[in-house]
Amino acid sequence: MESAIVYRSVAMSKVMALVDRVVATDASVLITGESGTGKNLLAERIHRLGSRGKGPFVVVPCANIPADLFESELFGVEAGAHTEADSRRPGKLEGASGGTVYLDGVDRLGSPLQAKLLRVVQEKRFERLGGTETVSLDVRFISSASDGLEADVGAAGFREDLYYRLNVVHLRLPPLRERGEDIGPLASHILRQLSARYGGGQRRLGADARQALRSYRWPGNVRELENALETAVIGSSDEEISAAALRLPRGSPAERALREALDKKWSLQTLEETYIREVLKAAGGNKSRAAAMLGINRKTLLQKLRRSAR
Repeated sequence: MESAIVYRSVAMSKVMALVDRVVATDASVLITGESGTGKNLLAERIHRLGSRGKGPFVVVPCANIPADLFESELFGVEAGAHTEADSRRPGKLEGASGGTVYLDGVDRLGSPLQAKLLRVVQEKRFERLGGTETVSLDVRFISSASDGLEADVGAAGFREDLYYRLNVVHLRLPPLRERGEDIGPLASHILRQLSARYGGGQRRLGADARQALRSYRWPGNVRELENALETAVIGSSDEEISAAALRLPRGSPAERALREALDKKWSLQTLEETYIREVLKAAGGNKSRAAAMLGINRKTLLQKLRRSAR
């Protein structure tokens, strides 16, 4: 379920004011934020309200396309390019002509693919895999990345030249814990959607549930809020939703890990690995930001991650 962009907070009002200005342009937009903050929803909104709104909105899931297939998926394939290519197959770029290409999770691309993407973004032209014909491109680029991408630019792993091409306009979506005024209106909007979906009349939040929503830090952001409310609607037939029905975890991720460690008598290594995973989630998967939160350098964090993966 996708929630609408519902807000009252000053933080989100500033973001949306910039969105209102950028939709009238064809500038490349980079949207950053933690997981679950609504980056995909915002990208679609920019496309829909802009001059290309009637054109296609083509999503390129950068984290989910295998590296060896990325070029063929993006650029397309000429007949005879490989044994299975018996005819020309256009890629996602050609499919987006006149519309928007949304690079979802662009920070997940490796350096070789970043280099190939740079030329497309910079020159708006490319060749299909196995071909020599240059194809001109008429698209707008919108990209999303984890919060803290700036820390990965340059020596840390993300190409500086590509970053500046994508980051003509930067929109940072604040996490839900930084926009507490929006939790109530968002919850009400989501409840209306859920009530319509599951029937049984319009649900409302009890006083204890409202307090629980305000007190919780929402590491999973809007996506976690949607999940908690859906759990409550499905799991309870009461018209008024209680705090217990939300089934929110008690305490912070670190506190939950410590309680579980004591109960299960974890080793120090297991506790460390669990905590590092929680910090990575809180950092939206961004290793540089997670390392800063842990008080260690990025190289040390990578070593610990490799060790835990063995």
